[in-house]
Amino acid sequence: MRGFSIDDPRARARGAAAGVARRARIRGVRGIVLALGACIASLASAQPAANVRVAEAKSERLMVPREVTGEIVSLRRSLLASQIEGFVVELGLNPGDGVERGSVVARLDDTLARLDVDQAQADLLAARGVVDQREAELVRYQRDLERVQALSERGSTTASELDSAEADVRTTEALLAQANAKKLSAEALLDRAKKRLADKTITAPFAGRVVQKKTEVGEWVAPGDTIVEIVSLSDMEARIDVPEHLVSYLNEDVGTISLRIPGLGPGVEIDSTLLGVIPQADTLSRMFPVRLAVQNGSHGLKPGMSLTAFVPTGAHEPVLTVPKDALLRDDAGEYLYMAVPFHSDANPAVTAQAVPARVERRFAAGDRVAIRPGQVKPGSMVLVEGNERVFPTQPLVVQDPPPGSPFAPSAQPAGDEADDGKSGGDQSGGRD
Repeated sequence: MRGFSIDDPRARARGAAAGVARRARIRGVRGIVLALGACIASLASAQPAANVRVAEAKSERLMVPREVTGEIVSLRRSLLASQIEGFVVELGLNPGDGVERGSVVARLDDTLARLDVDQAQADLLAARGVVDQREAELVRYQRDLERVQALSERGSTTASELDSAEADVRTTEALLAQANAKKLSAEALLDRAKKRLADKTITAPFAGRVVQKKTEVGEWVAPGDTIVEIVSLSDMEARIDVPEHLVSYLNEDVGTISLRIPGLGPGVEIDSTLLGVIPQADTLSRMFPVRLAVQNGSHGLKPGMSLTAFVPTGAHEPVLTVPKDALLRDDAGEYLYMAVPFHSDANPAVTAQAVPARVERRFAAGDRVAIRPGQVKPGSMVLVEGNERVFPTQPLVVQDPPPGSPFAPSAQPAGDEADDGKSGGDQSGGRD
């Protein structure tokens, strides 16, 4: 096989042909890239513009709180017990069921208790009859005594007859006192019988939910035996453990303390207020228990929920913050939309484009939230109104842009010139 020297005309021809083909491929790839860019730009311009408002992500020097753990506890927890012995004949509640204050939880067999009430009522009626009889006798003996005394004044009766009449009155008064005492005793016995009858029906002392069931229908319960355990869902508070070197920052000036509760959803935070520091630290951890007031309302708090509290530390450092209204949430976590300068030939009012950015929340600071630096930087413009209806790359019409922002009227000409320059660059690139 014969080789070719470097000066072979045929070799030079093949090299020239290969160079032409390579340059053609490069121009073709460049053309495809420019075409894709033009398509993307045209698609963005074709999307409907959204009216939004923006605010600036800021670097602020704030007191960085310390994260401590705790839980939600119920202030009212009752081991609802029976005050009287008996067989359980009704118990329709199960763990998780709700109860209202005064609603029936269980009933015991009350047959004998009802008979006792009937007997006590009969005894009371008999005692009242005896009282009426003694009162009538006393009236009669008092009248007899008055007649005997009148006769005695005229000398028409003997002293023994007067003494006998006086004795009858005193005896009847004593019998009447005994009858009244027996009536009071009968009334007390009736009240006791009614109380025992009422104790056969066990009611809820407060509104809440059943967390444990201790007996069943047909079982015998003695006085003090637990029927169910109930916890209140309205009277709750948070309990946290705070290191001893941070306790001094928990005073009346602390304001609200944010609580992050995973059971309510990712990133959900509620406010709490300081109730007090329990002045007894754990001997091993040197942690002080702290009580925080929370309002359940529509939050759906339940006893035992874990939480993270952000307590003050006194240490200040620069942190990146955004308005609370900027944060959105989906299954993957929290995110926001940034407004990036963008212009559309189809709609001159468009000044920005929506770019989503994932964020990691650190802590709340008033109406702003501290986040960890990432795609969002100090000075970034984030959407705070209209962001719920925005989708990625959607053109934006920024309403009332903040002064000094890229979307403020004074900044528009510079933005337009920049866009014109970019367009010119693209055109020159296309010519290449």
